[in-house]
Amino acid sequence: MPKRPVPSVRQQATDDPVERVLRARHSTRRHRATAHALARHLEPESWLDVGTGHGRLPAAAKDVLPYTAYDGTDPGGAVEEAREAGHVEEAHQGLLPDLAPRLADRYDAVSMVHHLERVPDPDAELAAARTVLRPGGHLLIEAADPESRSARLLGPWWPPHARSQQPCLLPLGRLRGALEDLGFTLVDVERRAPHLPLDLTGAAVLVVGRRLPRAAGPRRACGWAAAPLIVLAYALDQLLAPLLVRTGFGNTYRVIARRERDD
Repeated sequence: MPKRPVPSVRQQATDDPVERVLRARHSTRRHRATAHALARHLEPESWLDVGTGHGRLPAAAKDVLPYTAYDGTDPGGAVEEAREAGHVEEAHQGLLPDLAPRLADRYDAVSMVHHLERVPDPDAELAAARTVLRPGGHLLIEAADPESRSARLLGPWWPPHARSQQPCLLPLGRLRGALEDLGFTLVDVERRAPHLPLDLTGAAVLVVGRRLPRAAGPRRACGWAAAPLIVLAYALDQLLAPLLVRTGFGNTYRVIARRERDD
């Protein structure tokens, strides 16, 4: 019997309605902004995107850093599709801690965009990232911020709290300490620009989804009836985003850290 393909980290929980809402974090505009953030510190010769899925980040980053060679890792088969599509040059299927020994000191940049919150052992991922980075290379991390006011206000209805298969959300202080222990120096921390304006939308989807009848027909009809509520929540997310990020409601942080040379 043929083996079933392992689901991509970014494809897991695709039946989760909140996960479908949060796919907006993979927009081309957002990925270009991520690449611009890294480009302010270096122009890498080689960049490894961890948990790349279909390689949307490398595909968008090429518009910003066209002379960089992009590779990707992912436990699922989507990384091979990313290679076939030309989004990455080399596709490494598997988990970074397992792949790291043969990729040691190979990359100038490593990115983990909404990846650490989806793995059971973030510390192992960070240690593996250090292994594959060359001395002086940069690690870029974007992750949901569990200390944001949105997280505290919405509680269990905050989308990152509510997503299924959600092993770990790292507070910024905890991440900072882990990176410093591994010999990284933080060169940039941003809690506004990476914000995903989807908190109210995801909460509305959750509330509606948990109250709909289970039978397919009534569920579909009630879902359409609730659509204006979700549209309103989305409009509020977009309208309020500039204010929210200035008042502690930004839901995502971005950290860029440099791997220092070994003593």
